[in-house]
Amino acid sequence: MSFSASAQNYWLEDGHILVATVEDEEGNWNDSRIDLNDFIGNEDGWFMWDGVNFSESGNDIRLEGTLLTAELPMRDGGYRERQGIQLDDRIANINGRLVFN
Repeated sequence: MSFSASAQNYWLEDGHILVATVEDEEGNWNDSRIDLNDFIGNEDGWFMWDGVNFSESGNDIRLEGTLLTAELPMRDGGYRERQGIQLDDRIANINGRLVFN
């Protein structure tokens, strides 16, 4: 299940740590954190799942709903238009804990 379907709120800390208050199987609400740098990279100006450390090169990193957005540099030093990656596609709530699927 996508994390946002069972979250009261969620935000981004330090440009790469997703924090959410999510519900566990017993109906309790827990704060959980997941470091998106462990799962998302920058591939020539595009977000990439199964990469790492996107925030080391990204500028103006934001969370817009469940869409992570940033300006990401390309190999040639230029920038593409603002890029986004949908966190609900691969981040889930498993019994009150954010996990990468």
